[in-house]
Amino acid sequence: MSDSTVTTACAYTYTVKRGDSFYLIARRLGVPLRDLMNANAEIPPSRLMVGDVLCIPSCADSPAQEPDTPAQDPAACPAERRHKVAAQETVTDIQIQHNKSLHTLEVANPQLDLDNLKEGDTVCVPPVNLPCALPGSAVIAEGDTLESLANRYRLSLAQLLRANPCLAPDDFVPGVTVKLPQ
Repeated sequence: MSDSTVTTACAYTYTVKRGDSFYLIARRLGVPLRDLMNANAEIPPSRLMVGDVLCIPSCADSPAQEPDTPAQDPAACPAERRHKVAAQETVTDIQIQHNKSLHTLEVANPQLDLDNLKEGDTVCVPPVNLPCALPGSAVIAEGDTLESLANRYRLSLAQLLRANPCLAPDDFVPGVTVKLPQ
């Protein structure tokens, strides 16, 4: 399969820190460098900046699967990631206790109805929150700033500016439609 035909699924995201490079991030996270760079093709390696949020691909040459999440089998969840539901406990309680998004818990537990948990149910809690898909674009509302727009969609300013190469920072005004990087 050639690189141009690969569609990359992000297993999770990574925020670039001082001293990071594509090579160091790939090595630290155990991801092939080629796959990391393909998943973030819109970021030239020489322009990697602190605060950039990188897509970390699920794995090379295999179907996308979220890290440490079971397929359909609850037994596939590692014992240390299992949460046994207590009496009167809700999915919201589990989200707060483990700092996980609802999306993350839904992906990890396709066999469970998280809105109707029963005492004794086992919920698999992945180690990282999974990103939700962004809409393709957004219309800037009154009172929005470049920074507030980036924060709303959990993007860095650099990502937002790279996705809109024809817009200068002062062009981000109410009514303008901007592209959101995927």
